[in-house]
Amino acid sequence: MQTKYRVRGHTWRSIQCNKSIPYNIDCTSCGELMLPMMGLFCECCAVSACKLCHRIVDRQFRCKQITSPEGKPFYHHWVNVGTVQSENVDQNEDLLKRYYCTWCQKTKLLTDTPVADAEICDFEKYRSIIIPPACVQFEKGMVTIKHPGDNDWEPLIILANPKSGSNRSDEVLSLFRGLLNPIQVVDISSTSPEKVVRWLPTKCRVLVAGGDGTVAWVLNTLLSFPHVKAAVAILPMGTGNDLSRVLGWGTGGNSQLDAHSIISSVKQAHLQCLDRWKVTITPKRRRLGRLRQQRVLYAYNYASIGVDAQVALDFHYARSQFLYRYASRTLNYIAYAFLGVGRALDDGGCGGLERRLHVWLGAAADPLTLPPMQALVALNIPSWGAGVDLWSMGTEDDVAEQSINDGKLEVVGISSSFHIARLQCGLAEPYRFAQASSLKIELEGSCAMQVDGEPWMQGPSTILIEPAGQSLMLRAKIKRTE
Repeated sequence: MQTKYRVRGHTWRSIQCNKSIPYNIDCTSCGELMLPMMGLFCECCAVSACKLCHRIVDRQFRCKQITSPEGKPFYHHWVNVGTVQSENVDQNEDLLKRYYCTWCQKTKLLTDTPVADAEICDFEKYRSIIIPPACVQFEKGMVTIKHPGDNDWEPLIILANPKSGSNRSDEVLSLFRGLLNPIQVVDISSTSPEKVVRWLPTKCRVLVAGGDGTVAWVLNTLLSFPHVKAAVAILPMGTGNDLSRVLGWGTGGNSQLDAHSIISSVKQAHLQCLDRWKVTITPKRRRLGRLRQQRVLYAYNYASIGVDAQVALDFHYARSQFLYRYASRTLNYIAYAFLGVGRALDDGGCGGLERRLHVWLGAAADPLTLPPMQALVALNIPSWGAGVDLWSMGTEDDVAEQSINDGKLEVVGISSSFHIARLQCGLAEPYRFAQASSLKIELEGSCAMQVDGEPWMQGPSTILIEPAGQSLMLRAKIKRTE
């Protein structure tokens, strides 16, 4: 695993950024009061510097070490984070320097006497979730994590995707690097989850900051390494965040991120199993005389064919071309709304979908009778399209209970993009077909398809959706407020 955190050298952020650690508003090198536009602080160790002096501070002051020699005492890492006046505010000599340990979050007040380093740090506040530097070993480019010996030790690993819809995951990386060992906080756009999971401890908790696609990526990776028993929590940073809503982690609209509150929520969360579904797509047409290769995907939220996937595909193209630079949840919703309106006038080839689909539920011998529609959705969770509960909404009739770990899919149909808009406003009902333990679909012609919000254009094919085990999630003890 490549990491840019070394013994020396800091990772600087503007003092205007959201933070979880204190810092000094006076430059550590020249002592001048820093204006917001000129002030910097290290997101890992809290040392501060102005833009003119930060290279000097890089050479003079050591940042947090992600690894240290095993068997040797580990001392506090004290950083001067400002001054405090004593009770007699009229005397300048009563100004005390405030020192902060970047590992255990302890503070102490001292006079001009330099703080003593020879005091052992026990990581106090977050001892049960921090990977101690002495437990981290690098050998031939490989990372090894040793257990510190505490029975209640269950480290927290932060995996954030800065390319997610809200573009705020970079802020998450900065917040948690100041509280944990920086090796625990990973940007998965530059270091893939596959590289990280290889060195994870057998038992840990993983916080994924991203959208539904990022969560699915991490869950698939964890199931490829069965020796790691990791439970996954979600910090919603995408546009829809359907799985996050179901598990009580919120919708992702929070304007202020509080790292301490997030850590507390993850530590108190309950274990929750989540069904996993294997989606096998077998193309019918040949390409240059060769049969196209079979494609295998895994679904946790839902899989759909039709106009909803077409709108998602339109948005995907728009974001990749010009929206990504200005990404925000509000802009994403506006873009989705406009693209949905456009598909009310042009169905994108999804009209008369019932004539091109043949659907078998479970082991049924006869295909399902379909009404006129433009989309077929197979649901695993009670949230679709950014919070719409399709299966149980808008009816007084008795419907079977929906569960995320009962080994069943809920199959519904949607008539048009206008129908989608009415569903999101609670003014309509979907076509509710049945619950099924597996699903077989024969698709004639081409149509947009999506799995957990990741869309593409699908040609004629046979699509089989069947159970593929379960993933271990974390359900928030109390629903997070936005």
